Amino acid sequence: DSMDYLDTAFKTVSLIFACAAVGTGAHAIFDPIGFSKSFGLILSPTPINSTKDEAVTPKLKSAFEKQHDIALSYISLMGIRQLATGIILMTFAHQGKWKEMATILSVIGVIVAGTDGIYLCRGGYRILGLFHAIPGVLIAALAG
Repeated sequence: DSMDYLDTAFKTVSLIFACAAVGTGAHAIFDPIGFSKSFGLILSPTPINSTKDEAVTPKLKSAFEKQHDIALSYISLMGIRQLATGIILMTFAHQGKWKEMATILSVIGVIVAGTDGIYLCRGGYRILGLFHAIPGVLIAALAG
């Protein structure tokens, strides 16, 4: 029956997404620079590589370092949200709450993945933007 196939496909994709969310969340928490590279918005390990540049005043260097620290913190916050999403989805799967998972994945697939895709494309990362948006829309469609 085709409905059984869709049900099995949805459950499989949902569990893969939940595990991936936990993995990417942990990655962002424990290695924010590595995560930033995998996401497509590369953050260098150090905010300013050369202090010999005369245009880089101590005040400017301090401002760049502060912004760098804020970016690292923000990436970790993204990781916590991603980790929490994966754990919630795994909990729902364990409880057999597939309709609830479908609702969450529909919202995430359209709003979160779609927004990621738009901003990555606007930033000049079209392929990465599509890599985020298309699977999100497909997950949302499968969930619907």
